[in-house]
Amino acid sequence: MRSRPEPPPEAALIRSALKARRLTARSAAAAAGISDARWRQIISGYQSVSGNHIPVRAPADTLARMAQAAGVTADELAEAGREDAAAELRELAPAAPASQSSAQVEAITALLATLPPDAQQEVLRRLQRNPAVNTQTPADERRAG
Repeated sequence: MRSRPEPPPEAALIRSALKARRLTARSAAAAAGISDARWRQIISGYQSVSGNHIPVRAPADTLARMAQAAGVTADELAEAGREDAAAELRELAPAAPASQSSAQVEAITALLATLPPDAQQEVLRRLQRNPAVNTQTPADERRAG
C-alpha cells in the first residue's frame, strides 16, 4: 500500500477557514453542491482505490465552490497556487452573498440539531422575539397581508 499523499495547500487553506468560521465540512459541502465524501477526498488530497491512496486534485470549478462555501477569497486561492480556481471564484463572486447566507443557515441548522429539543425551541422563540430577525417566510407575509 502506498503512503498517503500530502494534502495540497488549498486544502489546508479551506480546512483552516472552516475552523475559523466554525462551519462543519458537511454544511460547507452542501453549500458547495458536492457530497461529504468528495469534500473529504479533496481536503485530504487522496482517495482510496483498492487499498491504494490515489492523489486527488480538485477541478477549478469545484474548488472555487468549496472556497466560496468556506469563505476563502480568490486572492487566498491564488496564493495557495490555484490561480485557475481563483479565476473561477472571481466569476462566482456576484453570487457570494446568497451562498454565504446559505452556508450560514446550514451551519446554524447543524448547530441547532446538536441541541436538545427544549433548547432548540428556546432558541427559535428568542429569534421570533428579536425584531432584527425576520423569521417569516414570503408565504407567511402574504397570509398576514
